[in-house]
Amino acid sequence: MGPMTPNTVSSTDPPALFNTPLEAGLRAVVVLDAFAPRAFDLASLSLLDYYVVHSGDLDVSGDERPESLHPAVAARMGEYFVRRRLIEEGLAMMERAFIIERVADEDGLSFRACGVAAAMVDLMETNYNAHLRKTAHWIAHFAEQEGYDAFFDRLAQGVSRWAHEIERDPVL
Repeated sequence: MGPMTPNTVSSTDPPALFNTPLEAGLRAVVVLDAFAPRAFDLASLSLLDYYVVHSGDLDVSGDERPESLHPAVAARMGEYFVRRRLIEEGLAMMERAFIIERVADEDGLSFRACGVAAAMVDLMETNYNAHLRKTAHWIAHFAEQEGYDAFFDRLAQGVSRWAHEIERDPVL
């Protein structure tokens, strides 16, 4: 066996899970389960994926908001767009496993949780996953209270705000 390079994985190394399509796909299952039976397109799921781990970035009143699962980063815009590709690949993986389904309607392609999604989410018992589920349900409840269109418009405005912050700050 030749020398190990940064891209070489030893057969004894555990599989990479962080920042992979598998992780993004599992997060999508948790989010879609919390919003069931609603279906969302890739753009909406990308927003939900970002905010479910960065709930502290959600501009909401009250102190019911769960703490962010991941630390805040200065390059939010970059993180958001990197995730989008992972989410797309993760959704395809979860669809192949029959955990989510693709729905075609007049608005295009969307995704929703299948019946087995809830059972799978229940099996994810780590503290991280419990916090993820709690946050996903909190976001789903908040979206329903505010109205889905207004809620997603506000999430998208948050992403736009980051783009403006980057344009104004040459250090970022």
